[in-house]
Amino acid sequence: MGNGPAHKYWISREALIKALGEADAVRLVEMFGGQRIYLPAPDAPGFPVLAAKLGEEIARKICMQFRGQVSLPRRLVPMDEWIRRLSREQLTPAQIARRLHCTERYVYLVLSRQ
Repeated sequence: MGNGPAHKYWISREALIKALGEADAVRLVEMFGGQRIYLPAPDAPGFPVLAAKLGEEIARKICMQFRGQVSLPRRLVPMDEWIRRLSREQLTPAQIARRLHCTERYVYLVLSRQ
């Protein structure tokens, strides 16, 4: 992959975490998870747009490792674990539901099983 030609492919959770580290991978997936996005070369005209959304460092890391049209995983961890993690960060069930694109009822259900 790396500096090779542009490809269309799916990036696995493991590959994303390996390339970016867990914190940056989480940030990328929170913004673009489940979507197909174009990753330009760092010197290409589209790079500043991506860098403005992700931050220069994350954008550079992901674009150096992967190029072209890619599909990102929808999430990095199972939904229930993600809900518990966000709850520990003091997000309300409504905030969690909006962030994870699920219902508040499902968030309450998961939290009641703790």
